[in-house]
Amino acid sequence: MLLLWNIDAGFEKIDKYMDHNNDLIRAGSYIAVGLVNSGIKNINDPVFALLQDKLDKNQFEKVGALMGLSLTYAGSNRKDIIDEIIPMILDMNNDMEVIAVASLALGLICIASKDEGCLEALMTCLMTRE
Repeated sequence: MLLLWNIDAGFEKIDKYMDHNNDLIRAGSYIAVGLVNSGIKNINDPVFALLQDKLDKNQFEKVGALMGLSLTYAGSNRKDIIDEIIPMILDMNNDMEVIAVASLALGLICIASKDEGCLEALMTCLMTRE
């Protein structure tokens, strides 16, 4: 929390953990990136560029990247991020934990937007999962 909204110092401190050989530490660093950039508008959009690639990794990194994105873009209703997350919810090959965190991330990003596409994806997931 000491580095909240301090992008330069935050990335500098977190960067060493992003290449760690432990999946859980890498996932935690993705959450930290999202927390440091929470509510910050940046024209270069480094968080999305950084975490978008992590959505195709293992389960822990997917969860960390989703939480990082949800913390950074909460309430933004950004269509490009929503379009990255919805397929993760509908993918039956994902673990239930990933789907649950993707649903939470989608809810945080789309909060108060009445986005029908998000609701449809969540309802489809609920009705098709056993």
